Amino acid sequence: MGSISATQTGLLLAPFEQSILPKGSVLVPVVYQDKTYKCKRSKGEKGDFTEFLRHDLDVSRLTDVEPHLWWAGMRKAARPLHRQVMMGRGVVITEQADLHLTWRGSRIYIKPLPGYLLDTDFWNRHICPDSDLFESAKGFLLSYVWLVLNESDFQMAIDNSNHPRLLPEGITYQQWTAFIVNFMKGDDFEEMEQINPRYRFGELRLNRLNSIYRIKFRSKHCIRGYFYDYHEYGTFLEENFAWILTFFGYVAIVLTAMQVGLATKRLTNNDAFHEASYGFTVFSIASPLVAVGVIGLILFVTAADNVIKAANHERNNIRPEKRTGSDLGVAQRRDSLGV
Repeated sequence: MGSISATQTGLLLAPFEQSILPKGSVLVPVVYQDKTYKCKRSKGEKGDFTEFLRHDLDVSRLTDVEPHLWWAGMRKAARPLHRQVMMGRGVVITEQADLHLTWRGSRIYIKPLPGYLLDTDFWNRHICPDSDLFESAKGFLLSYVWLVLNESDFQMAIDNSNHPRLLPEGITYQQWTAFIVNFMKGDDFEEMEQINPRYRFGELRLNRLNSIYRIKFRSKHCIRGYFYDYHEYGTFLEENFAWILTFFGYVAIVLTAMQVGLATKRLTNNDAFHEASYGFTVFSIASPLVAVGVIGLILFVTAADNVIKAANHERNNIRPEKRTGSDLGVAQRRDSLGV
């Protein structure tokens, strides 16, 4: 009777057979910050890392809009690191898996490869029992097969002169290539099974992800979109309204040309040109006022949204002892007033 494989029994196993991390390497951080920036211990009360792993590998925001991701990126492998440099992109480190391989302008966000994803024992103990975690972890590993293809890519990944290293310390290029061979096991890069749908796509454009979220989730994400990385209103205006300067420059050129045209004999008595000049003059006077009004409205709504979020955060995160003390003070004042 033939042997039954792990996949036939439904049991998931690590997608590679041999760990390449040096002994004694730190696999997971001691603490981490959740989505509300609260610090939590990585190791749970039961000695597991499930909650930490679900946070660290979470790409649910992208899988929620997976049918629309074609607008932000293509279903193909991401470009390797040397190609990113050729395109003039600088690597910005992120610890959010759902920002991994997203880009805006000359920046591409990349999450360093966690050491625990290169350890078979860790996979079998903490990742394989959860199929969703398994798919997210395997997809993330696949993204590093895309990024680190050649030795030049490997050197960029371990170089920490411009950004923190992307690969764990102590790994050689020979070990890395052997790991890739073991990880792929004859699978096709484009058709690998048991990966999160997000990793069917390579790089994703952040501006378009923001648009997708603003359209699909209008009530919740109309202002901030998918990723709101503006911390100053000046930066927000520079990146979103720089085109206005170009527009008004064009308007100034047209007005100057119209003045010259009105001075020529052929156009002096041309009623149609006079009407067009009149209309465009009124437009050039009104458009700056409209633009200023729209920008002011956007800034006001954004500021109001920031204040509301800050107030809600303060109300939801005030320490219990302070809340109790405040309630006690109110009770004492009521007693003194005989209420």
